[in-house]
Amino acid sequence: MTTTATARTFFISLRLRLLLVFTLLFLIVLSGVFLWFRAFATESALQDLENDLRATAITAAAGIDGDEHQRLFEQGQIDDPTYLKINAFLRQVKKTNPKASGIYTYVQNPTKPDEAQFVVSAALPPGVILSAREQELANSTLTECNIRPDSRPLLGDPFRPTEDGYTAEMAQGLSQAAIDPVPFLDNWGLWIAGAAPIYNSQGAAVGAVGVDMCYKEVLAIQSRISNTLVPVFGIIVLGLAISVSLIAHRITRPIIALTQAADQIGHGNYDTKVSTDQGKFRDEVDSLANVFSFMVDKVREREQNLKTQITELQIIVDEGKRKQQVDEIVDSEFFRALQAKAREARSRRDRSGPASETT
Repeated sequence: MTTTATARTFFISLRLRLLLVFTLLFLIVLSGVFLWFRAFATESALQDLENDLRATAITAAAGIDGDEHQRLFEQGQIDDPTYLKINAFLRQVKKTNPKASGIYTYVQNPTKPDEAQFVVSAALPPGVILSAREQELANSTLTECNIRPDSRPLLGDPFRPTEDGYTAEMAQGLSQAAIDPVPFLDNWGLWIAGAAPIYNSQGAAVGAVGVDMCYKEVLAIQSRISNTLVPVFGIIVLGLAISVSLIAHRITRPIIALTQAADQIGHGNYDTKVSTDQGKFRDEVDSLANVFSFMVDKVREREQNLKTQITELQIIVDEGKRKQQVDEIVDSEFFRALQAKAREARSRRDRSGPASETT
């Protein structure tokens, strides 16, 4: 004994299918546009930030006397006149470019090649009062990364790879301008760093200027794009979904009408009007309706012919039945006996006829 499992089916209207398919397509396309535009804007913002970072580092390095910087590291002390001179210059660079939140100089550690040492930073030295511009920058949330104005490394403090973001790119900055594209996080914020070498009077690189700029600006751009485009794309998708729904309704309405007419005709109501109501413009659905109407006429004609043929066949069958019944009666013993009696009665009547006439 075999059993066949009947697959369970679900009815999903053509209108709903069109709505789902086109809405999904719109979502895919708009999502692709959003991701592309977001990546493009992020890349452009990052490129601008890197260019600004490189230009600031090169400008700052060009304004520092390499001989003085070398003597400061070898013989000087923090906050001596040379230190304060370089510090004032770095603070001036920082004031002209608020994005450069952290500016400092460093040299390679003579005893540890994979490590550097800080020399001068743009932090505020003890006893120095912030200028109005510096106070404005300190209170500003322009970069979303805040460094305390008095936070500074000491002269000779180590600039370590793991703790302070001393990467291969920053080491490369001791010989040529370089940018570290990978953001790093510290207590003050998320940063992207770059560096440019400081040259002495003989043209030899004796140190480098490091510049840290806030990477959160790039993240802020991504956030602004998301906050702006997502609602806009949501409105676009909603509008497109409504448009698709109306178009789908326009497309499926004649099909639904045709289906309802077919249902009525299937129940024998051949007078049901098959119409798509498409106006002066015609399409495939109108052609289908015309073919269906022609088919209904043919089916009705064939059904009428079939009914006539059935009636005629019924008459023939009835006549055949009656003939068969008569034959059965004629061929029966009872009917033959009656015929014999009838013949005998006629014979007696014929014989008695002449005798009656003579008397």
